[in-house]
Amino acid sequence: MKSSFEKLSGIAPVILFPVVYLLRKRRNIYLLLIGIVCICNSCFKNYYTTNTVDKANAADLAAYSSNNKYFIIHFKNAVKGLESVSIAGDSIYGKLVELPANHAKYLNPYPGSDKNEIKAKDKSEALTEVHLYTTATYTNKTDFVSNISAFNRVDMYELNEEATSVNATLSVIGIVGASVVVVGAVILAIGCGCPHVFMDNNGQYVFQSGLYTGAVYSTLERMDYLPLQAVAFDTPVISMKITNANNEEQFMNTLQLWQVMHPADMQVLMDKYGKAYSYKETNAPVSAFTAKDNNVVHLLTKTDEQYYAFDNASNENGFSSVLLQFQKPASAREANLVLHARNSYWSSLISKEMMQMFGEQYAKWRDLQETKDPKDQEKWQMEQALPMMVYVKTGKGWKLADYFPMIGNMAIRDLLMHINLDEIAGDTLEIKLETAYRYWDLDYAGIDYTSETTMPATRVDPEKIVKSDNTNLKEVLQQNDNAYAHLVNDEFISVQYTVQPPAPGQQASYFLVSGGYYHSLEEFEGKANYQALLKFRQKGYFDKFSREKYVEAQQLAARVKQLEK
Repeated sequence: MKSSFEKLSGIAPVILFPVVYLLRKRRNIYLLLIGIVCICNSCFKNYYTTNTVDKANAADLAAYSSNNKYFIIHFKNAVKGLESVSIAGDSIYGKLVELPANHAKYLNPYPGSDKNEIKAKDKSEALTEVHLYTTATYTNKTDFVSNISAFNRVDMYELNEEATSVNATLSVIGIVGASVVVVGAVILAIGCGCPHVFMDNNGQYVFQSGLYTGAVYSTLERMDYLPLQAVAFDTPVISMKITNANNEEQFMNTLQLWQVMHPADMQVLMDKYGKAYSYKETNAPVSAFTAKDNNVVHLLTKTDEQYYAFDNASNENGFSSVLLQFQKPASAREANLVLHARNSYWSSLISKEMMQMFGEQYAKWRDLQETKDPKDQEKWQMEQALPMMVYVKTGKGWKLADYFPMIGNMAIRDLLMHINLDEIAGDTLEIKLETAYRYWDLDYAGIDYTSETTMPATRVDPEKIVKSDNTNLKEVLQQNDNAYAHLVNDEFISVQYTVQPPAPGQQASYFLVSGGYYHSLEEFEGKANYQALLKFRQKGYFDKFSREKYVEAQQLAARVKQLEK
C-alpha cells in the first residue's frame, strides 16, 4: 500500500515550494504559529464532492433509484424529500415529504469545490443523497411528477477521497503540516489574478472563471470571451457577480453578454477574437508524444481531470511540448482545435517567485510597464511560451498557427482555435502544443472538421450593471472605450440580463465578453535582484527558471518525507 506521502508525490512540490517564500521574512514565523493553531482545529476532516451537472439524465436517475439513493428536490421556494421514486421514459415520479433531519444538514454546498466538509457521523446518510434543482414552485401537493428536463442542476454526493486523504496527511505531519496550511492560503491568494465571475444558480453563486488573466498592466489589456457553463436551458434571467481579487485593483473596460442560438446537437465556443464556431463531436488524437517519445495520449482522450502537466524534457525550442496526431479527411480545408485546459497552480507560484525578485521596486517596475509598447509585451510572453503556443506541421515544417492566452488556474475552460488546413496534405494532421515547464494542465485535446462552422452572436442588453456602492455602471461598461469601472478591496459588480429562450430544437450558448486589465497591489521587501532578473531577457529563460525551482521544491518535499519514517 502506498504511504500518504507517496499519494501526495505529484502535488507535494507545488504545496511545499512556498515554504521557502514564507520563511524569507521573520514576520512569517507568526504565520506558521497561526498555522499550528489551524491544524489543531482541522485535524482529520472529511470532505465530499457534489459531482454537479447542469442536466438530468433518465438512465442516471434510474440507477440512483435502484441503488437506494435518497432524492431531494430543491424548489424555488422550498426543499423537500422525494420518496418512492420511479423513472418512466423522460419523467420522474414520487411522493414529496418533509425533509428528514438526517438529510437536511448539507443543503448548500459549493459546487465543484473540494472544501465541502462533512462530519464522519453523517457520511452514511449524506453520501446517499441526490439533489435535483428546479425553478418550479412547490404547491403543497404530495404526489410529484416532472419531466426530467425541468431540472437545471443535479448533485450526487460522494466522498472526496483525495481531499480527505490530503487532510489526514497534513494532520499527521503536525508542525510541518501547519506551514503547509499557511502555504495553502498563499496558493489561493495568488491562484488567479483577475476579476472572478460567479453565476447565480438557484440562489447560489457558482464560480465560473477569471477574466483576462495575465493582463497585469494596461499595455496587456485584452478581451476575454468566457463561455458560461451554469445557465439553465430555459432560464429567462441570467444574473452574476464579478468580484475583485485579493491584493488587486481591477480596471474593467467593457462587460457584455452574447447569446448564440444553434441546433441542440451542436456545441459552440468563441475563439480569442470573439468569433463563434459550432462543432459536433470532436475526434481525440491517435497519439500524443512528448519530446522524449513518451506517449501520453491516454491522458488526453476524455475530460476526466487526468492532466498532462507539460512536465517533460525540453524540446528543440527549449520548452515543454506534446505532439498530437489526428486522422484527417483528405478533403478537409479547415478544422477546430478544442482543448480542455487551465493554467497550473505551479504557474502561479513560479510567477510570484519572479515578482519577489523585484523587492521594494516592484511597484515602480509595474508602472514602467504601463509605458511600454503592447507589441513588445506580447512578444516577451510568446518568447517565454507563457501562453499555449500552437504549431501545425506543413510540408515546409512547423508553422505557428496562433496561441491560447493565459486563463488562470481556478477553473478549467473549453478553448477553441480555428485552423486553416490549406498547406496540409495527406490524411494526418500534426499539431504541437508548447509552453513553459509545468505552466499549463491539459485535460483533453480534440479536433473537429465540420465545415461552415461560424455562428452569428447576438448581444443582450443588460437590465442592470451596478457596483457594490450602488454606482450605475450600465453606460460605462457598454462599450470597449477608455471609460473604466474600478474595483478595489471587496468591491464587486452585480449584473442581470433578461434573455429569450431558444425555439424548439434549438439551444442557446452564452458568453461573457469583457475587456480590461488589473494591477497587483502586493508589496515586497528587500532590494531588487537585477542580476537574476536580467536573465529573463533571454528567450525561453522562464522555462529554465521553472525547472530549477521545481527541483528545489522536490528536494524540499523529499526532506519533509523523511518525517514519515
